[in-house]
Amino acid sequence: MFRTTALFSFVFTLLVFTTNAQEKAKKINYAKEGYVKAMVIKYKVESCGFLIELADKEKTKLAPDKLSDDLKKDKLKIWIKYTLAKKQLLGTCMAGKQCEVTDIKKRK
Repeated sequence: MFRTTALFSFVFTLLVFTTNAQEKAKKINYAKEGYVKAMVIKYKVESCGFLIELADKEKTKLAPDKLSDDLKKDKLKIWIKYTLAKKQLLGTCMAGKQCEVTDIKKRK
């Protein structure tokens, strides 16, 4: 009886450690992949709508060219890949730099 219990305990422990190792291997280092930490914000100026605030010292604001409805949530933490628009057109919202979004991932 003791051997059976010990065997099951060993197998269970091995299974738990293997699962944790696989989960850690799946985690992506977004910073190394070229993403930048940011947050979606509902800008208070009427014509601006949702902007992206980078997590840099200056709290740089970006006006994205596209932002899906599921990401339009105030203070949503994200990872973003972007390029600044070649031409910064004058628009009604002058709070952020216009950018072309390459990719966005939700952050935990």
